[in-house]
Formats: sequence, structure tokens, C-alpha cells
Amino acid sequence: MMSVEEAIIVNAPIEEVYEQWTHIEDFPKFMPAVLEMRRVDETHFHWVVERGGRNYEATFQIVLRIPQRRIAWRTVSGSESSGVVCFDPEVGRKTRVTFKMVYAPDAGWDSPAALLRRLKLRLGKFKALMEAIHTNS
Repeated sequence: MMSVEEAIIVNAPIEEVYEQWTHIEDFPKFMPAVLEMRRVDETHFHWVVERGGRNYEATFQIVLRIPQRRIAWRTVSGSESSGVVCFDPEVGRKTRVTFKMVYAPDAGWDSPAALLRRLKLRLGKFKALMEAIHTNS
């Protein structure tokens, strides 16, 4: 198994940042490779993602949810992965978002270095989306 971890500071309060992250249907707004993300039930989600010119599908289960603190998941079908996103308050009503993921490298995922680069870009897009929403509210 391989892993990646990255964190970013978002200029918005933890309540708003956590709430936006739970709107999984909005993931394509900051993760362009996500072609579809839909809720199956209260704890299961299905996504279609494009990687390297191929489409991959997976179903995830939320295995831990601590409001305004963390969300953990694991795949129940598709490319094997699990992870957690943590939300920590920072001074000035800012929020540190830390994303950690463990994945099977032979399941269509990028190399760790390429995946980390993509993760940094996606978190940057999430930050921009979140700060635009926060500024306009």
C-alpha cells in the first residue's frame, strides 16, 4: 500500500469548511477528474473518475464522521483505498484541512509523487472555492 498526505489552510471558519466538504456532489468543482459523485445512502457514495484516459468506478463507505473534525472512508468496491480528511481550527477563524489517503498502487492510481502533486492542486481548488463562497456569504 502507498500513502499521500497534504494540508492546506482555508480562510473560512471550520463550520463552513466542514459543511462544504460534506457536499460530495460538489467534488467535481475542485476535482476535475471526478466525472460523477453521487450519494447511494447515508454512508455510501459512488464515483466515476478519469485517470490516465481511463474511467474508474468505486463505491466508498464513510466509516467515521465526527462533525467539524474528521471524515474517514474506505472503498467497498473498485480501486482499493481508504483515507481521512481532518478539519482543525486555526487562529483568525481559519481552518486547516488535512487529507490523508492509503491506496493500492496497482489499482490505477498514479505514482505517489504524481498523486501528491494532484492532491495539492485539488486542495488548492477547494481552498479557492471555499474562500469564494465564504467571501460572498
